[in-house]
Amino acid sequence: MPPLDWLRRLWLLYHAGKGSFPLRMGLSPRDWQALRRRLGEVETPLDGETLTRRRLMAELNATREEERQQLGAWLAGWMQQDAGPMAQIIAEVSLAFNHLWQDLGLASRAELRLLMSDCFPQLVVMNEHNMRWKKFFYRQRCLLQQGEVICRSPSCDECWERSACFE
Repeated sequence: MPPLDWLRRLWLLYHAGKGSFPLRMGLSPRDWQALRRRLGEVETPLDGETLTRRRLMAELNATREEERQQLGAWLAGWMQQDAGPMAQIIAEVSLAFNHLWQDLGLASRAELRLLMSDCFPQLVVMNEHNMRWKKFFYRQRCLLQQGEVICRSPSCDECWERSACFE
């Protein structure tokens, strides 16, 4: 699927209240409007509960701004040219508490792999063992920054599948 179609899918999931997106998917108001225009979509008002969840995620992400910026910049280096602002959206949602596919509101991990294949194909090749994506991102960044793996992806301590990734 072309990256633009993936962006549209995430836009629709965001407005349907799915996933753990921050407000405006973490984009600045200017970038949000640019994405809306690019997609040719109308901004649907969020219901009260969804708006509250989106605002809460934005507040939580704001406490990890440096981490989000670093992850977004790293992802942007691997992103297909026409996939912007996918790197920033993925970085924002990576700070949420579930598996990335769940936090994006996607139907399955397999669907996330398709998104990654279309928008970040080199990362899919690098992730030859099909590691969980958040773990993969943080492991790659740690290797790049420190030459060793001592970092953990966010919220792993709370994850019920932690042992499948780390033990």
